[in-house]
Parts: sequence; structure tokens; C-alpha cells
Amino acid sequence: MSGEVVRTSHLAVAGARWDGDAAAGVWIAPRLGPFGPTLGHAVPHGYDAYAVVRLVPDGDQAGGPSSADVVRRVLDVLAPVTGAQPVHCGLWEGWGFLHDPGTDPRTAPGMGTALLMAPGATPGERARAEAEAAAVLAAVRVERPAAERLDLPHRGYHLWTGPLRAVLALDAAIHDLPSLVWPDDRTWFVGVPIYTRELAIGAPRAVVDALLADPTLAAREAAPSDVLDVDD
Repeated sequence: MSGEVVRTSHLAVAGARWDGDAAAGVWIAPRLGPFGPTLGHAVPHGYDAYAVVRLVPDGDQAGGPSSADVVRRVLDVLAPVTGAQPVHCGLWEGWGFLHDPGTDPRTAPGMGTALLMAPGATPGERARAEAEAAAVLAAVRVERPAAERLDLPHRGYHLWTGPLRAVLALDAAIHDLPSLVWPDDRTWFVGVPIYTRELAIGAPRAVVDALLADPTLAAREAAPSDVLDVDD
């Protein structure tokens, strides 16, 4: 069991909470491939089968599914083998929307605002615009937990735990996804490297077959040695 946890409103709304330590993820590092752009860097070795799902469809057509829409469909496929067990998520520690515990999200390093005011704007108008911009920052930024992070080769993650749908706990605020997702029994694992155009999945053969057969997903079978499409 993890230690004491720190809650944030974004996670609490989804029924999730920050982990108080990194214990849930210590099994991952020994099963990862070398650091780099391959699937084996994003998803541990040892699963029966692997698949890659496109997050942004080719052509990026207006009105097409968002990355969150794609993830929701992937979660639909994973739901039957997951049930009600807890699901763990790892969020990369380097996102600018994160701010340190106890700091003011309106002024903490990582994000800021710039105002474009009309000529002749009054001090009162400027003050109101600054207040509105600060309120936006306060609404979208997330206070990182004051807890041990999960360290993997050349990167670190903050962990949270909740129900399966809590994978998207931060989507409404900052439209970003956790980089690591797995259920308590480790039946499957989803890896979403930062700045990726694809997510990678390791799972039982039947789960991968279901992903490949889903007409709404741009999925393909893959191997740990395959190189992912990362926008670097």
C-alpha cells in the first residue's frame, strides 16, 4: 500500500488521488528496453502481444477525433479485462502546467500570460484583464504532489491511482495524457511518451486483437523493437 496521499481537485473529481510514494511503479524499470524512441522504451517487455494506436489521424482533419477520444475508445476495449480494480497513472514531471506544492498557480514558474490591450486602455481595464488571465491559470494548472516520484531512465513521473476512467482526469483542464497507465494486476500497460503521435499497448493476445479489429482506431500490431512516431 502507498503512504499518505495528496489530493487535487482535478483528480478528486475523477475519484482518483496522488500516490504518496512510487511503490506501485517500481516493477517497470527492470522490464523496459533501452532509452529511446522504441515501443520497448514506452511499454515493459513480457506481454503476449503489442499494438500501436494513432493518436492524431493522418492529415489531422478538422472535426476528427481528439487524442482523448481515441483514449476513451481504447479504455472501452480495456474495460472488460480491467473490471473495478485500481488503475495507476504516471504523469511526466516536466509539464509546464505543474507547479510546486504551496505555490500560487497564477505566478509560479512554468506558465504565464501576455496581454494585448487596445490603445488607451484604462488601468482598470488592464487590472480586470490581468485578473481574468490569472483566473485562467489558476483553473488549468495542477499542483504536483509532495511525494516521491517514480524515476525511470532519464525521466521521472508523478503517480496517481483511481478507476479506469480517471486516466483522463486532467484532460478537461490541460488536455494532456499520462505517459504510463496500468491496472493493479498489470494485465495490460499503455505507454504514451511525451510529444508522441501514438500510444503503445502491451496486453493479452485477445485484447490486442480487439484493438486491431476496432474500426474506430488506427491500430497496428507492433513489437518492442518498433520505433514510435514522436514529434521531437
